[in-house]
Amino acid sequence: MKPLWKNLSDTYKILISMLLFVMLIQLSTLVYIWKVESKVLLEKERQNLSYELDINAKLLLQQMKSLEKELAFLSTLEVMDDILVKDIDKRITVLLEKKSKDLSENIVLLAIDNKGVVASSHKNYNRNNFLEFKVSVQASFDKNKTVGSLLLLYPFKNLKELKIDNPHQKLWLEKNHATTPNLKKSIVVSKELKSILKGWRLSLSYEKEYALKSVREIEQILLFAFVLSLLSLLFVVWVLSKKQIKILEHTQEVLALKRMFLSTMSHELRTPLGSILNLTQHLMVSPKIGDDEVEMLGKIENSSEHLLGMINNLLQLSKLESNSMNVTKESIDVRLVIEEMIEIVEPLIEEKALLLKKSIGVDDTMIKTDVHLFKQVLINLLSNAIKFTEQGSIAIHLTQKDGVFIFEVRDTGCGIEKEKQMALFSEFYQAHSGEVKHSTGLGLALSQKMAMLINGEIQIESEGVGFGTTATFRFSSL
Repeated sequence: MKPLWKNLSDTYKILISMLLFVMLIQLSTLVYIWKVESKVLLEKERQNLSYELDINAKLLLQQMKSLEKELAFLSTLEVMDDILVKDIDKRITVLLEKKSKDLSENIVLLAIDNKGVVASSHKNYNRNNFLEFKVSVQASFDKNKTVGSLLLLYPFKNLKELKIDNPHQKLWLEKNHATTPNLKKSIVVSKELKSILKGWRLSLSYEKEYALKSVREIEQILLFAFVLSLLSLLFVVWVLSKKQIKILEHTQEVLALKRMFLSTMSHELRTPLGSILNLTQHLMVSPKIGDDEVEMLGKIENSSEHLLGMINNLLQLSKLESNSMNVTKESIDVRLVIEEMIEIVEPLIEEKALLLKKSIGVDDTMIKTDVHLFKQVLINLLSNAIKFTEQGSIAIHLTQKDGVFIFEVRDTGCGIEKEKQMALFSEFYQAHSGEVKHSTGLGLALSQKMAMLINGEIQIESEGVGFGTTATFRFSSL
């Protein structure tokens, strides 16, 4: 999976990352709803029920007040006090019966004086089963004189059978001391009433299954979206993996052709170039050649050596990429090999008048490695330090930590821009293009590949242009 991800283009990486991000959001939302939001929405539904309950309570109280007003209106009729005073019960009975039918809901109306009931809309009733509304009847001839009372009896049964539009909700009225029904599968809210219905409690219930129906629908939608996103991601990865396999196969073919071309061309070029170099060196020592010609031949020799070095590097690169380079283990003394490599490059250091500093703080320096590859890595790092340093010093340090040797070459040269340091080990890359002659851009790439073959790694660090460079070679015994 890691090689596939590394080889993907930025567009594919962004696409997959976006899909993963969307899936993460969906999954987080789903988990949040499962764990938290259900409780929050349940509480929200409870608040909505409380709001509905308040509305129903107001409507109920308005109904009761309306009945009270009707009763008060009846009591103000002039005929009422006349009937009560003259004891004409037939006329008031007809009036009460008619008004009782108008009000419906089995309401009973009574007209009473100080002696008792004068007239009633119903013959048979039990006042204990009714909620009473009572208003005084004033004499029409003297508003300060009370001649009796008018009563409206509202059945308790009506209060216990309150109607509501939602079939999954239940609304009921009960005395405060009454026991609330056990409704485990419902959300229940209650409130105490005031005014006419003081001492009563109005309750509203809502079945949880329907109260949380919207939440369940959201959960199903999110779950479906998550599964769809997961399938989309798997499909994209499958398509990319198929495509990537084809790209890798094609890349391997191209690399194989490149290696074959480099190897063939290098061998073909090395032979005539070697002949040119030999002939040039032979002419340079001939007594028939003058000083001017010797100088010109020297330039030919330098160019030929540079080309030969490049061809040798290409041959080594081809061998490394084709895994055809053999690694031979043998015991060596790291200290002696480093000293030997320093002696080789010392004339170059002296030629530039650079200061050489050495510090090898390791006692046991015996390891098993491929001496040829090891020497080549060392010589490449030392040569680079000298090549890019015109004045100052070259410092060489060798330390050891937890069985790993750390070989450092620090120079006071031109340094490297930080943004260029990531590409230093790329083939043919030149951080100082045009500034230094005879640089092919293959040295560090080859050195890193050789270092890895002998259980090592190279790291290049620089604070920037003008601050020098530190090359670190970490290695251990094979």
